[in-house]
Parts: sequence; structure tokens; C-alpha cells
Amino acid sequence: MYVRMKDYIAEFFGAFALVFAITTAIVGTVSLTSTFGILNLIAVALTAGLALAVLIYAFGSASGGHFNPAVTIGLWYAKKFPANKVVPYIVSQLLGAMVASLALWVVVRESKLGATTAGTFGTTSAFLIEVFATALFLIVILSVTSNKKTESHAPLAIGFYLLVAHLYAIPFSGASLNPARSLAPALFEGGIPFAQLWIYIAGPIVGALVGAIIFRRLLE
Repeated sequence: MYVRMKDYIAEFFGAFALVFAITTAIVGTVSLTSTFGILNLIAVALTAGLALAVLIYAFGSASGGHFNPAVTIGLWYAKKFPANKVVPYIVSQLLGAMVASLALWVVVRESKLGATTAGTFGTTSAFLIEVFATALFLIVILSVTSNKKTESHAPLAIGFYLLVAHLYAIPFSGASLNPARSLAPALFEGGIPFAQLWIYIAGPIVGALVGAIIFRRLLE
């Protein structure tokens, strides 16, 4: 039973660790600076990118290291992932993210749990940034995992792209690229994060599909 479930368990723990690391970095650095500025942005970007790279090294051999429903959907659409595992993977990822937000709430006992919201450029810009950033994310993932020469360095390449994506996307959308990462804190916080949740579900999924299409038709 465990052998059949280990990839789902790996996705659960990977999503838990990734979401917990990112949201804890947000909440923790804001408590130190009383606002979210350039130093917070750099700290969160480093946390996201390095955490993802480490988690792919840790759990990639068990599950492939998705930790993200948009990535799972994009890889399935690109015919790199079996259809019968898509729903169990997404359920595992969402549960891991929910437990991460619950754990952070237990630590801080506050309503602010690092949710993503649109920046001053508005919801349309936030949605488009999520689409563009996730499309590039999928292209990077598919490129480095499809080439045997670069496959051993794939966790670093994927993690560093997420770091870069946070650096340029946080001012516009908070840099989710991951429905699970945004859903969990939004459910706890409610209000604006919950009202804008459509951005962080639709944007990354559309972006993942666009990235998969671009890779299959132009780069594969």
C-alpha cells in the first residue's frame, strides 16, 4: 500500500513544506520590517526558489516533485504525466498546502497568513503576470527534464526560475504560480485574498497549458 501511495505522500509533504516556507517567510519578514519592501521581496524570493530546489532533490525521485496543481496539469497536457494520477496529485498538493496554512496559524495565531493579492496595477495585470510567469515556468520544467544532459541540474534550474519569478512578479500579483499556494491562506484569511482567488487558480492553470503548448509545438 505504501509503495503505491508514496508519490502522493511525497506530493503532500512537498506542498506542505513549500507553502509553509514561503508564507512563513512573508509573515516573519513583515513582522521584522512592519511593511513589505525590497528586502522582504528578496527574502521571500530566495526562500521560494531555494526551498523548491531542495524539495525536488528530496522528493523528486518519489513523485517527480510537482507540489503544484498547475505543474501537474501542464505536464499531463504535455503528455509527460499519466492522466489517472492528476486528481490524486492535486488532492495531495491541496491538502499539504492547507495543513501548511493551519500550521502557520497555530504558530502566529493571526489572520494574516501570507496570502497573495493583486498589486497596484490591478487584477487584470495580476492575472496576466500569473499566466506569463507560469507559462515560462512550465517551459523551463519541460526543457530541463526532457534533456538528459540537463536533467541532473533540473532542481536547481527550476528552483532558480521560481526565485526569479518571485523577484519580477511579486509587485504585480504576489507571485503565486501555484493554485495550492494561494488557496490555502486565502481560505483562512477570507476578504480580498478570497475574492481574488480566481486570479491564482485560473492564471497558473492557463499559463501551464500555454507553456505546455509552446514547448510541444516549438521546442520539443
